[in-house]
Amino acid sequence: MKDPLTEEITIIQHKMKIIFITREGYRLAGARVRCYNFSRGLMKYGIESEVFSFADTLGARDGEGESAMGIAEKIKLNYLAFKRLIKEKNSIFCIQRFNYHSFAPYLGHLFLRNKIIFDLDDWEMRENPKYYFGFYPSSKAHFCAREIAKRSVFCISASRFLQHFLGRFNRKVHYLPSGVDTQLFNPAENIPAAEKIVISWIGTFNKMEYIENIDFALRCFVKLRKKHKDIHLDIVGDGIYKDSLVRLVTRFNDSNVRIKDWIAPDEMPIYLRGIQIGILPVRRSNSFNLSKSPTKLFEYMAMQKPTVCSAIGEAMDIVKDGDNGYLACDADMFIKKMGYLIDNSSLRKQMGARARESVEDKYSLGVLCGQFKEILESI
Repeated sequence: MKDPLTEEITIIQHKMKIIFITREGYRLAGARVRCYNFSRGLMKYGIESEVFSFADTLGARDGEGESAMGIAEKIKLNYLAFKRLIKEKNSIFCIQRFNYHSFAPYLGHLFLRNKIIFDLDDWEMRENPKYYFGFYPSSKAHFCAREIAKRSVFCISASRFLQHFLGRFNRKVHYLPSGVDTQLFNPAENIPAAEKIVISWIGTFNKMEYIENIDFALRCFVKLRKKHKDIHLDIVGDGIYKDSLVRLVTRFNDSNVRIKDWIAPDEMPIYLRGIQIGILPVRRSNSFNLSKSPTKLFEYMAMQKPTVCSAIGEAMDIVKDGDNGYLACDADMFIKKMGYLIDNSSLRKQMGARARESVEDKYSLGVLCGQFKEILESI
């Protein structure tokens, strides 16, 4: 017969707490989706969880403001974070991406033996680092990310490309795309017929790759405008390269192109109800573009918006061409498939409905957190 007291102690010993650690605040997709959303989802399964955000908890600058931070400020923030994290002796630290914020939880792992999980959903390292002596990379970020991956009980990747990358350093790498909160991103039941066609690109302008991708979209849009006079392109977001974006848009000199300011995450569904087509253009097949887990694509799909995506990177595993969206291998195909959606409102509606079904089946927060729970139970 089992001793109830012994059984209770066993349960307590196996109870885990997960602390998601990010340098970014809730307003940015990486922290919002992969920390706050995952934390909230795990708590619904009875797993104790919280988020430690350098931006929201310690007041650090993030996004476009982060570039103004010096090394002294980053060291101070890590010191403050370490002082708090050393009180969490039995917690598992989930480090979201590698950057300056990773050192505090990593020191906690080294000195207190806290288990760590490495979650990677973006490429924030040198594009193609050289390897000295065949193993030491010229990129410090690449080297440190590799070491954290090696010491993690398991890693989480948001894309297949990152799953392959992390798999070189840790045998236990689980694929968990960013997904979407389908309760928040929920289309209105009765959407009025559109008076005009609004095509939307949403993101940040903190990398030049984004400006290149928007340039690709603008070139496609200008060609479409020769046939379709009453179509509009929204470019929504903010970032350190906004001035470059403004110069780019000015060069095209099209009054139907609008640069819209950053929209708060919880207000994004309201904006998306008013657009007709979402786009995910990608110009180059490099590590940065291949690594991205396309948060905005999931949000378009959840809101029943048909999308046109470049056939590069993660979109190729999410979009079934001609079913729940379109994939395009070059600019001519991108223009052609955007034209299909502009011309046919029934097609937009049918494709949008199938897109919503796809995220409900595979990419909703509930589905992904259920998978996360199962992974945690394995440790």
